[in-house]
Amino acid sequence: MPPLPPNIMQGRWLRWWLTLSFTVMFTSTFLFNSRIGLLNVLDVLFFLPSLTLLTRAMVSGDHRLLTSPLLVPFYLLLGWALLSMAWAEDPNTSRTVRGVVQLLVMVGIFRWLHLYFRNTFKQALANGALCAMVVAAMVTVSYYTTQPLSSPLFSEPANLIFRLPSLDPSLALMAMVAPTFILVAQGLEEGTGGKGGRRLAGAAMGLVFIGLVSLPLGLMCLLLAIAWLVSRTSRPWLAVVPALAALYLMVQGATDVTIDRYFLHPLIGNGLNQESLNGVLAHDGDSLVELAHPRNLFLLLIHSLGLIGLVLFIASWGSPLAALLQREDFQGSRGAYTITVIPGLCMAFAVGTYLLVPFHASWMSLWLPLALLFARLCERPSAQPELR
Repeated sequence: MPPLPPNIMQGRWLRWWLTLSFTVMFTSTFLFNSRIGLLNVLDVLFFLPSLTLLTRAMVSGDHRLLTSPLLVPFYLLLGWALLSMAWAEDPNTSRTVRGVVQLLVMVGIFRWLHLYFRNTFKQALANGALCAMVVAAMVTVSYYTTQPLSSPLFSEPANLIFRLPSLDPSLALMAMVAPTFILVAQGLEEGTGGKGGRRLAGAAMGLVFIGLVSLPLGLMCLLLAIAWLVSRTSRPWLAVVPALAALYLMVQGATDVTIDRYFLHPLIGNGLNQESLNGVLAHDGDSLVELAHPRNLFLLLIHSLGLIGLVLFIASWGSPLAALLQREDFQGSRGAYTITVIPGLCMAFAVGTYLLVPFHASWMSLWLPLALLFARLCERPSAQPELR
C-alpha cells in the first residue's frame, strides 16, 4: 500500500499545532511548577496527536519513518535501557516506559514532518524558540530585580514574577541549548533583516542567558556557534580553533566528582534506578549506597547502563552522523536540524541530568537534537512534488 499523502488542510492546522507544541516544550522548564502537570499537558497537546498521525502514516504504508537501518542502534539502546531495569534496585518502570514511548513518537513524527511539511516544521521550531527567548528575558529581568548583578542566574532562590519556578541551574542550561542554536541557524539562513534579524536577536538572548547562568558554558556555546559559522566558509579547518576552546570550557564548566564511584559495575551498570536530581543509587558489594548526582550524562550513562550502554549510545549518534557526512549536501540549508547536536552533547557532558525519563529539560540537550538529526536524514524520492 503506498503512503497516504498529506492534504492542504493538514498544513493549516499543523502550523498552529506545532507552534503551540514547541512553545510549550521550549518554555515548559521556566513556566511549570508541577512536572506532572507539564507531562499531562504535553501528552494531550503533542504526544497523543503525534501518535495518531504517526500510526496513520505507518498503517498507510510509510514504514520508513520508524524502520530505517539508521535507527537500529537507537532501538538497541532503548531496549538495553529497558532490560537494565531487571537488575536495578529501585526502578521506576512506568516512568521509563513512558519516556521510551515519547521518544519513539517524537522521532517518528519529526521524520514525518520533515518529509511532508519541512517549511512548516522549521518555522514552528523557530517560533517556539523565540517564545522561549521572551520567557528567558522575562525571567532574567525578574531575577535581577531582587538579586545583585554579580549573582549568577538561579544561583540563589528568588521569588520570580508570576511565581515562576526558581530552577536548578543545570535545568536552565539544558533547556536553553536547542532553542538558542535553532535560532542561530535559521537567523543566518534568512539574513540579518526582518525575520532573520528577529531570529538572531533571539539567539543572542539565549547566549546571554546561558552566560548569566554559567559564564564558562555561555562562552562555550558562543565559541561553538562561531565554529559552526567558520565551518561553512572557504576555510572550514579554521573551525578547529574555536571548537577546541569550547571543549576546554566544557571541561571547566563540568562538575568535579569522584569518577571511580560511578564505575562500580562498569560492564552492565546499576540499571535505570529511581534517579533524582540530587542522587543516584549504586550497589557497593552487598550494600546499596546513594551517590551524588554526577551532573554529567556520560558518566550517568556508564553508571546506569555500563560500557555496553555507552557503546550503544555512541552508535546511536555515530550512525546518523556518518550517514550525514557521506552526503554531498550535508552543509546545505538545513542547519536547524543539525546545529544543536554538538552544543547539546557538550552541555550534557557539563551539566546533564536524567538519562531516560518522560519529557524533561535534558531532552533539549540530548534527545531533541538526536530526533532532529534522524529527521534530517529522512528524504523523499526526487520524483515527489515540492515541499510545503
